[in-house]
Amino acid sequence: MLSRSLLLALTASAATANVIPRQDATTCTSPVVRKEWRELSTAEKTDYLKAAVCVRNLPKQKYAEVDAVKTRMDDLTYTHLTLNQQIHFVANFLPWHRWYVQLHEDMLRDECGYTGRQPYWDWSIESDTNTMPVSPIWDAETGFGGNGVLTGNQTRGFSRCVMDGPFANTTYTLGPGWPNINDVVNEEHCFAREWNGGLGRDPATGEQIIDDMQAAAYSTTVMRTIHNFNNYYRMSEMLEGLPHAQVHSIIHGDMGPATSPNEPLFMLHHANVDRAWARWQGRNETRLADYSGFNDRVTLSIRASIDDEMPVLELADTKPVVRDYMDTMAGPLCYTYSKMTL
Repeated sequence: MLSRSLLLALTASAATANVIPRQDATTCTSPVVRKEWRELSTAEKTDYLKAAVCVRNLPKQKYAEVDAVKTRMDDLTYTHLTLNQQIHFVANFLPWHRWYVQLHEDMLRDECGYTGRQPYWDWSIESDTNTMPVSPIWDAETGFGGNGVLTGNQTRGFSRCVMDGPFANTTYTLGPGWPNINDVVNEEHCFAREWNGGLGRDPATGEQIIDDMQAAAYSTTVMRTIHNFNNYYRMSEMLEGLPHAQVHSIIHGDMGPATSPNEPLFMLHHANVDRAWARWQGRNETRLADYSGFNDRVTLSIRASIDDEMPVLELADTKPVVRDYMDTMAGPLCYTYSKMTL
């Protein structure tokens, strides 16, 4: 069930978008193509998974004073955690995460020898076919492993863990362990998932009732509704509040709190969110400059500008500017997606 705050966000009145000249573009004549996970060959999947494991094993380069930050992936996760209020349910949600996913891809390529590109996960396929619990994304060999299971370990943070796939036995130090995901705490814990159908727990077993995993929230029908909004403010609100938030919710576990980059599917999920925005923009000059909304999520009093700098803490030497991340085929970016139609 959607929260009251989320319902308010989805029904908020639209702000009028200012048409601002598109950012100066660098030459992008041969954009790379980000593919849907199922479009990758087995070898390409293996290469991506190997790099995603690698970045979780490299030592950190940032946040020397933060003991809970241990790995290179923690550099990314800690940034997302600390900036949570500044990058969610505000105008920069989409450009900030576009920058962030690209940074992750660059990290895989530059530091882990990855030669591919960031794939995306089109979860509307599972929604439309009602196959989320049996999706190939959960495959232990060619995917990301399945649901977490009860381990019998009574140690806090280690009672439910993902036990199959390439990320089995991964341990994190950022964020809370299951079942304490609503706690604002960093504690050592295993990588956890607890699929969530939004129907509560089976009174006989105490396990979540999975059912179709809230499939109606991220279907093609929902994506068409988002695509049909005529301004950035309304489009971004619903994209973040419904399919984006619900996919976080259905995977649950490490995907639930602000340390959600702990979940290896985070980047594929956000690449698909980015694809939805790029599809809405559609290489249209007006929409490539359509950016509106607010930089504060409570009073809605600080209007956003396409020339705003985005917060990064120590993760980058310079703050990215929204304008430079409005177009996937301009500025510092040069990519497109394999499927751009609904």
